[in-house]
Amino acid sequence: MKHIFLKTLGTLMFINLLTMCNVWSHSVSMKASTFIVSPMNGAQVRSPFQIKFGIKHFKIAPAGEYIHKAGHYHLLIDQTEPLSMDARMPSDQQHLDFKQGETEAMISLPPGKHTLQLVVGDEEHEPFEELVSPPISITVISSVKLSYDK
Repeated sequence: MKHIFLKTLGTLMFINLLTMCNVWSHSVSMKASTFIVSPMNGAQVRSPFQIKFGIKHFKIAPAGEYIHKAGHYHLLIDQTEPLSMDARMPSDQQHLDFKQGETEAMISLPPGKHTLQLVVGDEEHEPFEELVSPPISITVISSVKLSYDK
């Protein structure tokens, strides 16, 4: 009888541990949010320009680090397709991956209108559904040209 009790207790503890690990790795506070600090929606910028990211009630950490309530930024540029919330986010010219935990960057875009949106990904680059910023629109008016006058 004691043996059955210990086996049952061990099984229940194991199931509880698995459940806790799943909740631990992907729990996001209902208060958590992410946003683009700058440039502002509707801004006109010269390329390259600085972009700053913001987050509330969550932490930013490098990809690959298993830290509770932490992730890293991905910047979506001119996305027309909906983002899959069940798969690893791509890393390309339209999906910039700030895997070192960066909270700002200098980016270059060609002249014209562009849409920018932040998504926070977990340690394996899967998006947190709750941590997707509202998209902003910016207009790149030209590239900065450096000149030297004597």
